[in-house]
Amino acid sequence: MAKQGNQENKKEERYFSKEAILQSQKYGANGDLLFAILADDKVFTSMEIDNTIDEFQKGKVR
Repeated sequence: MAKQGNQENKKEERYFSKEAILQSQKYGANGDLLFAILADDKVFTSMEIDNTIDEFQKGKVR
């Protein structure tokens, strides 16, 4: 069973450029948000992207 957990962790650690994220079907609905808040010169994991979206949506309106 431990091998499956390690394989899932490795699978989750793929990194994507901002351009690749914006072109993906998974994040298409949040494309404008991600375009505005993701740095151009960094790469991100799916977990980082999901956390970024969640944190932004939970933010307070000023």
